[in-house]
Amino acid sequence: MKTIYLLLILNLVSLSIDAQETFTPYSAPAEVPKTATELWQDYDAQKESLDIQVIKEWKAEGVVTQYVTFKVGTFKGTEARIAAYYSYPDNGKRNAAFVWSHGGGQRAERGRGVYFAKQGFATVDINWLGRPMEEDISINTDWGNVDPSQGPRFYSKALRAGWKRNLLPDDYSIDPVPSPRNANWFLLTVAARRAITFLEQQPEVAPNRIGFTGFSMGGMITALTAIDQRLKAVAPFVGGTGFKYVDFPGGIQGSSLKPHFQNLELYKNTIDASAYWPSVKCPVMFISSSNDFHSTFERIYKSMDLLKHPNWRVTTNVHFNHGPGPEQWVMLNLWFDQYLKGIDQKIPATPASNLTLNTSSFIPSATFTVTPSDQDRLVNTEIYYSYDPNSRTRFWTRANEKSAKGIWSTQVPLPADLPIYFFAICRYQLDKPQALERGETNTFALNSEEQSFIPESINLSALVSLADPNLIFEDFSNGSRDWSSRDQRSIKTYKFQNPKLDRSHIKKLAIEIDPQGKQLALRLNISSQFLSRENNLGNFSYTTRITGDQPRELVIAAADFKNTDKKKLEWSKIATFEVTLIDEKTRGKIDLTSPQGHAILKQIRLID
Repeated sequence: MKTIYLLLILNLVSLSIDAQETFTPYSAPAEVPKTATELWQDYDAQKESLDIQVIKEWKAEGVVTQYVTFKVGTFKGTEARIAAYYSYPDNGKRNAAFVWSHGGGQRAERGRGVYFAKQGFATVDINWLGRPMEEDISINTDWGNVDPSQGPRFYSKALRAGWKRNLLPDDYSIDPVPSPRNANWFLLTVAARRAITFLEQQPEVAPNRIGFTGFSMGGMITALTAIDQRLKAVAPFVGGTGFKYVDFPGGIQGSSLKPHFQNLELYKNTIDASAYWPSVKCPVMFISSSNDFHSTFERIYKSMDLLKHPNWRVTTNVHFNHGPGPEQWVMLNLWFDQYLKGIDQKIPATPASNLTLNTSSFIPSATFTVTPSDQDRLVNTEIYYSYDPNSRTRFWTRANEKSAKGIWSTQVPLPADLPIYFFAICRYQLDKPQALERGETNTFALNSEEQSFIPESINLSALVSLADPNLIFEDFSNGSRDWSSRDQRSIKTYKFQNPKLDRSHIKKLAIEIDPQGKQLALRLNISSQFLSRENNLGNFSYTTRITGDQPRELVIAAADFKNTDKKKLEWSKIATFEVTLIDEKTRGKIDLTSPQGHAILKQIRLID
């Protein structure tokens, strides 16, 4: 009887411990941490049991993948658990490892872990959003009585209608007072730190060789997790910049998150990534795109400037939004090979750059120089500049750079009352082709330091004075250099934001096409997204059919573009312009990135 009574007491004690809250709620504003350091100083991600459960296992091609769940913590009386794929090489060794955190609207992916296992890494790919991962497995992420998800569209157990950005309390937050622990980012960072603990405990992982990476919102999670001293390297993708509360210069409306916060100072000091980068001690590879909406260009460099060490790099492709290319993706492999595996990849230093202003001459000018290192492997150097402070929609003009004695330079006019921005992309040769999860690459790219001049007074109306009425929109003499393409078929550009283009409202769009005997369908898609709020007209489209065996010119008025809200298109308020040509016989898209495609789509002009 005494034995039974003793067991009952032990069970009750065990249940009490198991149900203990991970965080004791703050009861008054004075208790709330005021800095990122204070916010995390008492949290121990190794303290609570993970209670790991292996739901399913796959073995193939020398890789083991497990569908697992583990405990994040206990919040508001209920355990929160996260699902993940854990993949590792079946080699009997302790491997370098890293956490992958997916982006918004995404999910963990089994194939990603298999790819990296074949590259010699163990990975845990956390499914923080809770989207289904396998058709035959219903067990998944369950946040219990809290909800850091994006709502029921993605997470079937969502408690809120959508993403919670602010720090205010509600029925599903940790604290009953305004607190950084009420932001979704906090709980997701807790999950991220628990994923590091998960890797530490695996027999296939070298616990002193762990990194972290993530895409988009996962990039932000990477930035907030990067202060964890257990990490040896991090690589945020298209996310993770600080200063999201700061508007772009020139009064670009809608360029910051400032209006969303009633507790702006608390957000700045505890949740914004700018509060974290000064404390990050490990090497950082920032992977992004020149026109990224989430990790905007200047904010990347402002964030890296906060690091107290020089071991960082930035790599972006140009004219893309939220879509790094192969030359950027490969940097994840190289970075983690170097800093997690300890294999020297001879990654060049960030190319040094300099900006000199000449304001005393009759025509003021700006001179940008860049000096790449490791020039024996250098393939080429491209310099870009812009006068547009809106980095989400700016058109980066390729400069006519010159090189002498290992220094690349360009000189461009410096108009009054306008900012100017420069950077260079330095392309290097790999020792051998690198297979990626999708495709392969023979080269990698590193950005120079960005240089800029921002005058005290900015007058964006001065951009109109730069227009050249003789400038041709596109003749493809430089191929598709000024365009991006996601599918290597359709092409998209920010060229309508080039201030050198005469975008007068009286202009019409003239497109020269040689159908070459094919029956073609032309589709033009236009978006004003991410322009200053007053200039965002929405989306427009235009479609037509073209046949024949001789070149012909289509002349299209702004009024010919259709908009669901019946708005009238203005050429100057176009952020992105996308062209698609479809061969109606084969139903395939014409490759407009190729010379063959340019022989069909020959020229685009704005005419009177």
